[in-house]
Amino acid sequence: MNVSGVFVYIGSSPNTSFLGNLVDRDEAGFILTDENLCTKTKGLFAAGDARKKTLRQIATAVGDGAIAAVNLERYILEIR
Repeated sequence: MNVSGVFVYIGSSPNTSFLGNLVDRDEAGFILTDENLCTKTKGLFAAGDARKKTLRQIATAVGDGAIAAVNLERYILEIR
């Protein structure tokens, strides 16, 4: 079969156990956040494929990173 490209699937099991009780997770281990990507721990944000969401693609991960960064900056400025 001749192909012009390949997408490699590496799985969808998040490696989030190192966070212990700092975050809530769904039954599959994905981190639960609010719309601002805040976790249950104040000042801890989650972004990308470790977070529970409907679509896991690089485009959504990049968007998550931008949202988390802006909200983290706001958090830091508030606690100063």
